[in-house]
Amino acid sequence: MTTSSTSPDPAAPVANMTLQTDEAKAIAADIVTENAALEDAAQSAEAEAEAVAAQASQLAEVTEEVLEELQEQAGPAVQAITTQTD
Repeated sequence: MTTSSTSPDPAAPVANMTLQTDEAKAIAADIVTENAALEDAAQSAEAEAEAVAAQASQLAEVTEEVLEELQEQAGPAVQAITTQTD
């Protein structure tokens, strides 16, 4: 009776660990690359938000100035209409 003895290859665990390590390194590299891309996108979004906020502030100032001018111009007109009806 022959028995086949298959003993595990002692190099197999090392090779498996190497593959796992290589895979982990590849995953880590992908994560680093994705993080860098996300950081760039976040910086761009922040710069764009600051520009939009500055434009909104300028628009608010101009709107206030126009409103004040309209109120100044409307003042005499309202007084003239009120005087005519009295």
